[in-house]
Amino acid sequence: MRVLFALILLGLPWSLAHAASDRSLAEGAGQYTFQDPDTQSDVIVYYYKPSGYTPNTPVVFVLHGLRRNAKEYRDSWMKYAERNGLMVLSPRFSRDPYPGANGYNLGNVFNAKTHRERIGRAKPDELNPQPMWAFTLIERLFTDFDANRDSNNNPTYFLYGHGAGAQFAHRFAMFMPDSRAQEIIVGAAGWYTMPDKHVEWPYGTGGVPIVDDAALKSFFAQPVLLVAGGADTATIQTVMRKTPEAMAQGGNRVERTRNYFDFARERARALGAPFDWELWVLPGVTHSPSLMVPFAASYIAALAR
Repeated sequence: MRVLFALILLGLPWSLAHAASDRSLAEGAGQYTFQDPDTQSDVIVYYYKPSGYTPNTPVVFVLHGLRRNAKEYRDSWMKYAERNGLMVLSPRFSRDPYPGANGYNLGNVFNAKTHRERIGRAKPDELNPQPMWAFTLIERLFTDFDANRDSNNNPTYFLYGHGAGAQFAHRFAMFMPDSRAQEIIVGAAGWYTMPDKHVEWPYGTGGVPIVDDAALKSFFAQPVLLVAGGADTATIQTVMRKTPEAMAQGGNRVERTRNYFDFARERARALGAPFDWELWVLPGVTHSPSLMVPFAASYIAALAR
């Protein structure tokens, strides 16, 4: 009766309000389009809704790779999302408004103007406004999901990225300390932005004034899981940056992930900051997204219990 009385006071038709409260996505695999008011662009979100979905089902954002193949990444999660009871959202970051490696892997934090800047080989001079960052789209999508797509009681979400998505994910943690991510899982990044002001962006935080010591303390305090495949050691016939700056991080993805973790831990210790990261190396796993998904899905389900 209180709900009906409130509707009368507000002058809202009962049928309209009732329809809004009953909104829900169809079970199984699907997609919808989010019209982003900040970038004035449409974002296709591929989803998987498990059969046992409830408003308490954990939400997982799955970040696609270099080919921006969000549907394929969603598909690789379907069986494990069903088995573990996870709501998967895999948005596609289009090249407009997120062009090149600068626009996606590096989060579109900077306004790239030259070719080298767009491919992430040089540091642009100007920062983009935060609503233009690729990172902030995740927060808008999470708000939209609860408000317009399906009922969900979770105040937080999980973020998972593999390859180029892992590059996005670890930089997301750096630039979005106040996000609603419960945990960020970084799987098999090819190279990293080291929390080192003596190394220029994008290989370090040099020349990025917004990443100061206070920001790094928040960065290190976030729950981050770095995952590398123990057999992900190939250096030929693989998309792995081999610039001198990237090679300084290690000869392969496993070495680079270990070195990144060790450097971050030492930097946190020097700042007197809490360090809430973990590093896991999965024996026998190569640079295959499908081999990491079963682990990531069961890990998230265990955390969410």
